[in-house]
Amino acid sequence: MQHLLAISSSPRRGGNSETLLRSFCRAFQEEGWPVRTVRLNELNYRPCQACDRCAGTGLCILQDDLQEIYPLIRSARAMVLATPVYFGSVSGQLKIFIDRFQCWWQAKYRLKQPFVRPEEKRAGFLICTGALHKPEYCANAAAVVAVFYHNLNFQFKGSLCLQGHDARDSVKNSSSAEASAYGAGLNLARELSR
Repeated sequence: MQHLLAISSSPRRGGNSETLLRSFCRAFQEEGWPVRTVRLNELNYRPCQACDRCAGTGLCILQDDLQEIYPLIRSARAMVLATPVYFGSVSGQLKIFIDRFQCWWQAKYRLKQPFVRPEEKRAGFLICTGALHKPEYCANAAAVVAVFYHNLNFQFKGSLCLQGHDARDSVKNSSSAEASAYGAGLNLARELSR
């Protein structure tokens, strides 16, 4: 059964990016999609150790909570990442998560056995929020995520980057922010359901 995997990388439970993620996911649920949400800040996982032991197997040797996440991604029809923009890029939680997919890079490029085949046409999306009105910061975050999706063989379908949101709950005080996230989710869910 097709489902959406939603990854929240904010350290704040119910933070701005996570609030938008919920609106995005609600659209998928209303279109009949099951949604599985993972909060990275509640997981116990280490950064990639550059040991290169995944080169022979495509599997990460670090035994932590990400071992439970790899199969969730393998089975997801679509994935959405949500992050605050910190110092012009994704959160540390998300960057560490992304780096731990070096094993998938090895599986795809070195072993020629990707965990997701390109013809499966999986979809990826990004939601990010930031305080500063600097489009290049969101563009940088999107570039990092685009490389991640490419290496996993997920098609990067786009992003929603809302700036000027730093204070806690500021997106809840914006009449258009949650509607934008819901609309983005609805558009993608309907595109994938065709």
